[in-house]
Amino acid sequence: MSIVTIMQFSDLHKRASVLDSNKALISSIVSDIARYNKEEIPISKPDILIVCGDIIRGCGTSMDFELSIREIEKQYNEANDFLSQLCNELFNGDKHRIVIVPGNHDVSWPHSQKSMEKLENLEPNFVELCKNPRSNIRWSWREHSYYKISDYELYNQRFFPFSKFYTTFYNNQRHYSLKPEEQYDVFEFPEYKMLFVGFNSCFCNDHLNYIGMIHPECMADCHNNINQIKYNDWSKIAVWHHGVHGFPTRSDFMDERIVQFLIDKGFEMGLHGHQHKSDIFEVKFSADQTIAMQIFGCGTLCASQQDIPSGETRQYSMIELDSSSTDLKFHIRKAVEQPLGLPIWMPGNIRQNRDKSCMNIKIPITINKDTGKGQEMLSKSDSLKELAEAENLVAKKDYPEALRKLKLLEQENPFVRRLTIECLSQLEMDDECIQFIKEPNTITEFTYLSEALWRKKNLPDLRKLLDELSQNQDIANSEPFKRMNGKLKYRGN
Repeated sequence: MSIVTIMQFSDLHKRASVLDSNKALISSIVSDIARYNKEEIPISKPDILIVCGDIIRGCGTSMDFELSIREIEKQYNEANDFLSQLCNELFNGDKHRIVIVPGNHDVSWPHSQKSMEKLENLEPNFVELCKNPRSNIRWSWREHSYYKISDYELYNQRFFPFSKFYTTFYNNQRHYSLKPEEQYDVFEFPEYKMLFVGFNSCFCNDHLNYIGMIHPECMADCHNNINQIKYNDWSKIAVWHHGVHGFPTRSDFMDERIVQFLIDKGFEMGLHGHQHKSDIFEVKFSADQTIAMQIFGCGTLCASQQDIPSGETRQYSMIELDSSSTDLKFHIRKAVEQPLGLPIWMPGNIRQNRDKSCMNIKIPITINKDTGKGQEMLSKSDSLKELAEAENLVAKKDYPEALRKLKLLEQENPFVRRLTIECLSQLEMDDECIQFIKEPNTITEFTYLSEALWRKKNLPDLRKLLDELSQNQDIANSEPFKRMNGKLKYRGN
C-alpha cells in the first residue's frame, strides 16, 4: 500500500499585517502536523501541497494605478515569503512539491480598470452582450454605466503580477503565460504516478465580471499533452479556484458543464477553493452516469473573519490517497482563533459524514484511465501476449505491474479475473478486491472475498455473504466456507 498525502490550502489572502504574521501561521501549521499521529484517526505527513488560488488579498480600483501595483507587489512578496518558508519546513525547500493556481483576488483590478473605457453611446444589444462573459462589454452597478474592453493587451496584463510571483517562487523554472489560452501548468509526480494540472478559472474575470471560467483551449491543449502512454495508469487531478455551485443571485462560480469536459478528458478528482469553507461532492458524467469526478472544496487559510461564512472558521484539508487503489481519506482541519492572529488547529466537521472529522471515500470510475493515445482496444493476439506477460509477472510476484497489464484486458475472461483477484489480494487492496469480486462464482473467489471482508472488519457484509451462499452446495460444503462461518460464530456474530 502506498499512501500519498495531499495538503490542500486556498484563499491565503496574504498581505503585510501584524495580525497575519507568516511566522505565527507557519508555526501553527507545523505544530498541527506534529499532532497528526496522535489524533483519534491519525494523518500522514504531507507529501504535496496544493494552493487553490487567492494568494493575495488584492487591491481595489480607488487607488492610483502605480500605488496599487506597488501594494500588490508587497502582498506577493509576503505570499512568496510565507510559501517559501513553509516549503522549507515541509519539503526541505523542494518547491516542485507545491502546486499553485490563481484566484479572483490574483486578478489585478488596476489593470482591468485601465483597459476599459466608459461608453456614452448605448446600443440595444448591450444587455445581451453583458450576459456573455466572453464579450468585451461590461456593466458597472456602482456607476450604472456600460464599459468596453478597449485594450486587450493591457487587459491580459491583469495576470502580470501573479505571473511575476509565479516565476519568482519557482526560481525561474516555471513560467505563467499572459495568453489566456495557455494558462495552465502540468505538475508530474512520477514516484506516485500522479499528475496535477493547474487551471486558471479566472478567464474573463475582472473588476466588473466575477464569473469563473476556464479557457476551452487550455483544457483541449492540456488533454493533448497528457494523453500519452506514459500517463496511462497515472491518477489525473485537476486544480482550479472557483466553486461549481453558487447562490442564484451570485455569478462568482464556475459552470458545472466545464467539470463535465474535465471528466471527459480523464480527470478523476478536482480540487478548488473560493467558497471559504471545506466541502466534498461528486459530479456524475452526463453521458454515462457510472462515471464521475470527486471534487474537494477547501476553506480559507487566513481570510479575515468578515469574509468567512457564518458558522465557519479558517480551514484547510488533508487528503490521504492510496495510490495503489481507489481509496482515500478526507480530513478537515479548522482553526480555533486566538488573540493577535495565533491560530490553533484541530479536527473539523465534515457535514456529509455526520460531522465527523474524517471521511473514507472510494474514487468514482473515470473514463478509460488505463487507455491512452496509441492504445485503443487490444487485438486478440495482443491480448494473449499481454495475458501471458501478466501471468509471468504474477509468477515473479511483480503484482503491481501484472495488475496494470490485466486492467487493459477483458475483465470477464475467467483467467484474467483469477489473476486480477490474486494480484489484488497479494497487494492487500481489500476494498478494490471486494468491489471487483462482488458475487463469487467459485470457492477460490469466495475465499479471497471473505478474507478481505474479515480483514476490513466488515462483519455485517460477511454475515450476509455467508447467508446468501449457504444455498450454494459447492461453496457451502467447502473448507473455506466452514472455517469462515466458524470464525463468525466464535466472534458471536
